[in-house]
Amino acid sequence: MANAEGYSSSPADTLAALRDGGRAPSRADKPRRIKLDAGFWVEVPSPRVLARVFAGPVLAAGCDLYASGAAILRRPAGDTRDPGAEDYHVLVEEVRAALDVLPDRPDAGRPYTDLRVYLLDGEPAEVRAYLLDVVRAVRVSAPRWRPRVEREERSAPLSATQRQRLSRERRRAAEAESSRVWLAEWAEEADPGSRVAAAGLYRRAADDIAGWVETYREDPESWAECEAEDGFPDVPAVPGPRTFYAVACTWSLRPPPRFTTRPPTC
Repeated sequence: MANAEGYSSSPADTLAALRDGGRAPSRADKPRRIKLDAGFWVEVPSPRVLARVFAGPVLAAGCDLYASGAAILRRPAGDTRDPGAEDYHVLVEEVRAALDVLPDRPDAGRPYTDLRVYLLDGEPAEVRAYLLDVVRAVRVSAPRWRPRVEREERSAPLSATQRQRLSRERRRAAEAESSRVWLAEWAEEADPGSRVAAAGLYRRAADDIAGWVETYREDPESWAECEAEDGFPDVPAVPGPRTFYAVACTWSLRPPPRFTTRPPTC
C-alpha cells in the first residue's frame, strides 16, 4: 500500500465522494450503523472501506508501507533500509488527527458527514476501537514485506524444540486472529445488548471456523483471494475455548458479547 500503488492525492475528496444506499459489494464493505447516546443513528464506512479510501493513503503519505504478519511496517519513501514496525495506537492517533481536521463540505455524502458526527459524539472508547479496526484493515490490504535474505547471513537451522515452539506460537496467533474475525462478523449481526450463552457462541464460532479451515485446505489460492477481499484470516485455525473466550472478553467489539454465564477466562 505504498504510494506507488496509486493512491489519490486527496483522501478527503475520495471520502467525501462516498454515498450511502445500494448493496455493498462484500460483507466487509457493509457500513456500520451505530446508535449514539443522543438517540439517533449514524452510518459510518466499514473499517475496510475507510482504510481503502482514507486511512491507507494517509498512513502511506511519504512512506513505503507494508504488512508483515500482524505488524504494519513503514519507512521513508525511497529508503533502502528495512522498514520498522509501527505501534498500532500511534497509527490510530495519526488517522484520528487527519479525520479531526476534515472540514464541513456541502458536496459530501452521508458516510463523510456521519463519520464526522460519530467522531464528535460517539463513545470515545468505541470510536477508538473502530479506528483500531480501520488500522487493522490497512494491514490486511497492504503489500507483504519480503526482506532480501543473503545466503551467507542465513541463521542456523532450528532445533526440533525451537520448531515446535514456533509452530505452537503460530497456531495460537492463527486461533486468536480467527476468533477476532469471527467475532467481528458476529458483532455486526448481533442485536445490541443481547445476551448469549458462552458455550453456544463458542460452538457456533468453532463450526464456522472449521468450515474456513476446510476451504483453506481444499483451495489455498481461492482462500487467499477471500482473505484479501473480505478480511478473512491469512491461515484460519479453530480456537480452543480458552483462546476464544480470552479474545471475546478482552477485544474491543461493538456490540460486545454479553454472556449469560461468565466464561472461565473473562
